[in-house]
Amino acid sequence: MRILWNEATSGAPEMEPLWEMLQGYFPRVACPGTEVELRHAAVSGNYIRSLYTELLNNRAVVETCIQARDEGFDAMVLGCWADPLWEAREVMDVPVVGIGEAAMLLATTLGVRFAVITVAPGVIPTIELDLRTYGLQERAIVRPVRALDPPSDAGMLLESIEDPHRRLIPNLERVARECIKDGAEVIVVGCGYYGPILTLHDYNEIPGTGVPVVDCSAAGLKMAEILADLYHSIGLHKSTALYFRQPPAEVVERVRHAHGLA
Repeated sequence: MRILWNEATSGAPEMEPLWEMLQGYFPRVACPGTEVELRHAAVSGNYIRSLYTELLNNRAVVETCIQARDEGFDAMVLGCWADPLWEAREVMDVPVVGIGEAAMLLATTLGVRFAVITVAPGVIPTIELDLRTYGLQERAIVRPVRALDPPSDAGMLLESIEDPHRRLIPNLERVARECIKDGAEVIVVGCGYYGPILTLHDYNEIPGTGVPVVDCSAAGLKMAEILADLYHSIGLHKSTALYFRQPPAEVVERVRHAHGLA
């Protein structure tokens, strides 16, 4: 099985330890025989902590899917919570999975109420919109999306690859315990990088609470494997009745050409 991991940034060289971490992480989570290919966006401002910059970045994310359409991938994972999931799912034949949707759906099987802890306040509106779009508000706590405080930055991210106990885990636990007081039975890590970092350091529960911590990237990768396997074994596929029906190919190409993409 071949899975495309669609990374929403351009792969900045100074973040190379992060990309190396992900390459080592995929075999830890994926089934034996699953090949995961990490591919970066061709164009990215590497900043998605606002709705406008996310909109600009999303075009490049969908383009990565389109460019890889004929390369034989069995499924595609959009590796950032700020994703154009429904747009990408519409134009692709193979399963397209968003790590945010997959993680929140998984959380509903682990407890009645969940909360999402993301990297910065600017990401909260995007994830709150996801909750409403996916119809999961009733399964989340009041103020269901909260941010690390202080917010994450590149330094904290790179540092956490080797030592998440210095800043990441204490920061996460402070916010998580507030969520637990408000009724959260599951904590979802709202970042496609911090989830893998915690997994690689065997961190999967808020200590002393019994509350599991969901690695969103693991949820996305396993969901992609499941959907690809179900397609190949019993023919289960996305609905083409309404939302995810592909527009005519010639229309897609005409519009892409008008925007300088083809």
